[in-house]
Formats: sequence, structure tokens, C-alpha cells
Amino acid sequence: MIAKPQRHRQTVRYRAYGLTLSCTGPIQELAQTSTPEAGAETDLHIVFAQPDEPVPSPSDWYLTIALADGSPWMRCAKVPFGYLIDFPNLAYFAFDISSHSLHCIPQEHIPPHTLHHLLLDQVLPLVLNYKGKEALHGAAVVTPYGVCAFVGVTGTGKSTLAASFCSAGYSVITDDCVVLDTRQDNIVVIPAYPSLRLWDDAIAALFGTTGSCTPVAHYTPKQRFTAALATSHTASAVPLAGIYVLGTGDSAQTISCTVAEISPMIERDALMTLLSLAFKLDILDQHRLTQELDFLRHLVTQIPVRRLTAPDSLATLPDVRTAILQDLGRLC
Repeated sequence: MIAKPQRHRQTVRYRAYGLTLSCTGPIQELAQTSTPEAGAETDLHIVFAQPDEPVPSPSDWYLTIALADGSPWMRCAKVPFGYLIDFPNLAYFAFDISSHSLHCIPQEHIPPHTLHHLLLDQVLPLVLNYKGKEALHGAAVVTPYGVCAFVGVTGTGKSTLAASFCSAGYSVITDDCVVLDTRQDNIVVIPAYPSLRLWDDAIAALFGTTGSCTPVAHYTPKQRFTAALATSHTASAVPLAGIYVLGTGDSAQTISCTVAEISPMIERDALMTLLSLAFKLDILDQHRLTQELDFLRHLVTQIPVRRLTAPDSLATLPDVRTAILQDLGRLC
């Protein structure tokens, strides 16, 4: 049984993805917020537990996501207090829906930055989905026309493309999780936190340095780059102008193309693609799935969704960036 969060502990407060987080320990990847006024609400209490904290043993995992070799990467189960999210051999995350608390329980010898990465970039998007927000696998930047989002499966270059815009002076609003909401008549993107997760060659090519980086997690050579984001990260929600879907075309075509190719997606294809790229905590919750379907159906009728095929070369990123901006300009 997971213990309730101890209110008497000294806590650290942060903002990420539009959530106010109250944590029992520091998260170095986030900037601490000021002490709240009396009565200010916390959206999620995060408790950093010890590796020996007991966790339930579910009889069934309703969702398992596997790695390329077939081994499980993430498993989700319903438990009496809410949900249990397991990253085998890395960490458990126990989400108590009644107390709005999330216990983070690392396996032995798992470094803090790995636990923080799983929390920030894998688990919080699932919690947001439970709380009724729509979250897509993607990165997003602020342009003169509004937010431009790049969505796609892992490895399609979303973060690298966002970093290219950052290197040209555009603000990054999120990396790897695009959180959407409706404000008045606009669909807006909610800021995440200042960070880009990049390979060393992309950092060197775009920013001319491999400094100002920290490891993302112990199991990947990717680096968390923040040097160019301290003053460029956007802290307010910004209207969404367009979505570009990466990596959905013929892989052979992607390898052989020499210039960026942008084409519109019909609403049905756009809807099915975005549904496949959405973070989902409970795939058995029909009410929540219906909400998501309705939101995305509305989105594809209001926001242009385009397919982007680009050369697999860092040298062509300025041309790809120009093509996207020109396309956005025509749409707006």
C-alpha cells in the first residue's frame, strides 16, 4: 500500500505543463517557483520515495509498451488507489487519484536524473491525460504566426527540428509533449519547461558547443540542452497555428528526398494520426477516450495538419525551417 504524502515535510514547488507541483525533493531540471499565497492550490503532490517502498502486485497490466527487442518498456495497471506505472528495472510511479499524489519509487542504483526524466517526460503527460488535457508526442516552437508543432513517433527528429528554430532565435514552448487546451475560441499550447533533449552532433551543429548540457538518463547518450533556452522559453500559453507530422511517409522516400516536402492531410487521416500519437493513461476509460476523440475531431477542422518529409541531414535544417515558415505564412 502506498502511503499518503506527508504534509509536514518541507516541499519545493514548480510549474510544468500548466501544473503546480509540490515535491518532497528538488527537481534540478525545473526552476523553483515562489512560495504560494495561503490557500493556493497544488495540482499534484510528488513524493520521492526510497527503493524499498512497497508497491502493489497487480494481477493484470492493461497496457504494455515494448521496446524494439520485445522487452517491456512501460506497463500500466489499475490498483485500488488509482494507477501503477512501471518502467521495468528503472522505477515505479504510483498515482493516487484521491490525494492527487504521485509516488516516485526508483529501483536500486537508478540515478536521480533518470528518475526525473521518467517523471517529467513520460509520466506527467499521462497524468495530464487523466486530468482531461490532450497531450501529443511532439515538440513546438513559437513563430510570428503562432505555435508550430512537430509530432511523430520516437526518432523522427521532432526535438532536432525544434532546436533548429531555437538556434535561429525562435522560442521553444515544449519538447516531446505538446499539451493542448481550449481558451475562448483558440486551441492553445501549454508551456512545458525549458529543455531540449538532443544528440551531441545536433548540439554541436546547431549551437556550436556541447557545453551547458546534462545527461537525460543513464541508459541513453542524449543530452539535456538548456543553454539557449533560459531567455527564449515561453511561459504563457500561445495559440496553435499548425501541426506538422514527421515520419509518416515512406521511409525510403525520406532518405532519398533532398528538399523538404509539405503536403496537407485530409481530416480523417489527420485525426487517426493524432489519435495514435496521443498520450493515454487509461486505454479502457471510454468516457475519456470519447472526450479525446471529440477534441481532436474539432482540432483537425480548425488547425491545418500537414505531412512533412525532410532530408535526414543536419545541414538541410535551415532550408527545412524556411519551408515550414513559408508554408505557415501561406496558411495564415
